[in-house]
Order: sequence, then C-alpha cells, then structure tokens
Amino acid sequence: MRYRPTYLAKYRFKSSHPMTPYAPSYDYLLTQSVWDEPDKVDIIRNFLLSKEKEILKLDYNNNAGTGLDSSSVSTRHGNYNVFDFVDECPELQDLLEFIKECYWNYIEQDNTQDFALKINSWFNVLYKGQKMTYHNHNPRQSAYLSGNIHLDDYHTKTNYSYMIDRLSVDNIKGGVVLFPSVVFHGTDVYNGEKPRVSIAFDLEVTFIHDWGDAKMINFID
Repeated sequence: MRYRPTYLAKYRFKSSHPMTPYAPSYDYLLTQSVWDEPDKVDIIRNFLLSKEKEILKLDYNNNAGTGLDSSSVSTRHGNYNVFDFVDECPELQDLLEFIKECYWNYIEQDNTQDFALKINSWFNVLYKGQKMTYHNHNPRQSAYLSGNIHLDDYHTKTNYSYMIDRLSVDNIKGGVVLFPSVVFHGTDVYNGEKPRVSIAFDLEVTFIHDWGDAKMINFID
C-alpha cells in the first residue's frame, strides 16, 4: 500500500548570509505530515504500552540528554528496534511504509540526494509531570535525519532549536516530524492523565556504519 503524505507544515532553520568566515551557515528543513489511519495508530499505541514492562527489563543504555531516568523506556534506546515487533503488531509495517513515503517527500522538498538507509527506532512514554530536555540525536559528521511520531492528541508541543532559531510544533495523533539529526528538541511538561506515547527514530546512511551496537534494520536499499 502506498501512502502519500499530507504535509501539515514545513519549516526552515536558515541562517542569514554569513558576514565573516566564522559565522554559522545552515539551511535545515523540518516537515510535519500526518498518517491518517487513526485506528492503526490506536493499535500501535496500545501495543507499545503493553511492551513497556518488557522493555524496562533490558539493560539501561543512557538518557541521551533527555533528562529521563532509568525508570523510562526512553533510556533503553538502541537496545531494541520498534520495527522488530512487526510480527506481533502488523500495523507497524504500515507505519514503516508511511515513514518511507515521508522520507521520499522530504528529500524531494529539500532537493537533496537519496541514500541507502537503515533505521533505528524506539518508543517513549511520558507520565504526568515529566518532560524531555533539549537534546539532539547525532552531532557527528555522520548526522543525517531523525523523526518522531505521536500516537494521540496530547495537547503538548515539541520544541525544536538550532543556533538562534526556535520552533514549537503541536503534537498530533499520527503526526510525523522529520528533521536533521543535529537539531535540538525537547518537550514541554506533560500534564495529561493518560500516558503520552511516541515513537522516535534515526536514519543512518548505510555505508557510514557509525552507530555501534544500535539495533538498526534495513530501511531503504
């Protein structure tokens, strides 16, 4: 099945023309699309919540700058891959196909080269009073693209930051945001009563091999 993403919004973090050799120069695209399959989104959300205790039994990795502690599934990132659970939750395969379409549309919009890619993915659960502090996923020369997917309407925002640029994006059910992995992002404090569930992912250019032991799977050949 092919999903043609519907863009809700496009944003750019773009520097002014540098006036000296040492002034920053960047032009980064962020896109927000929506996966308009609310029933499948609900199935995935409930499935991931059912996996929370199992994931918490995995070894602690690190908090990756999110400010979350060892009681959070976020701190097991890299020790599993959400899309390895396709046999248990087939709707995840549909989501993966949608992310691919978002990727193709992203590079078309940004007029950049496509690559053979792998994907690493994990899920996050925030409870009332929690938030994620500003962090980025890859500041190295191998940095490519990252994304997040929200699995309900939580009346929260994710805040993105690069250099002097700031942007707040509403988190909506089925919303998929793609952004360069060097971009910092964090959340506001979550004040809802039900768990706030999201999925995060990183795309790796296959020939670079810079992710160590992270549980990467093939994304685009």
